[in-house]
Amino acid sequence: MFLTTGYFVLDLIIKFLVGITSSFVFVFVILQIMKPKIKISDKICYKLDKKGNKFYYFKVVNMSIYDAYNVDFELQKKDPYIVDKVKVNHNIDVIKLSADGVYSIPRHKKENGYGDHAVLIRTYIDLSEDIDKDNLEFVLYVSAKHGLSNLTKVTTQSFDNSTVFKAGSFKFGSNREVC
Repeated sequence: MFLTTGYFVLDLIIKFLVGITSSFVFVFVILQIMKPKIKISDKICYKLDKKGNKFYYFKVVNMSIYDAYNVDFELQKKDPYIVDKVKVNHNIDVIKLSADGVYSIPRHKKENGYGDHAVLIRTYIDLSEDIDKDNLEFVLYVSAKHGLSNLTKVTTQSFDNSTVFKAGSFKFGSNREVC
């Protein structure tokens, strides 16, 4: 009698642990799939507008299988300074962009001639002025949400020297390279 009761309790514990583990794995996988997959180009393109003013722009691509909603953009200039002779902190200046955000970026589609899932964000602030200053960097932050689950993902890209600047345009669609 005791032997069968012991097997019953052990069987119950094993089933409980397997159930909890499989539920955790399922939820974890679903949450990872639902998070927006945003990619940012590691280059900054520049051009002249019709008035002859130079502007810099970044390419942001939604590689998700879902639309990304409430997409916010922020470009920061991070200038380090020393505190107490050994600690490093940063002065952070927010740089004005052409748009602080967009309502949504459509999902990535594997159709020829489709490029709505890529967005260009620009600024007229001269980024090349002091980018080669020691340890100074520009960081682009892109925050996006999944429409159904409201899961948010923040993607960042750092730019820390003048080799990131390219004259011209980005290639079409998902390609984050420069023409």
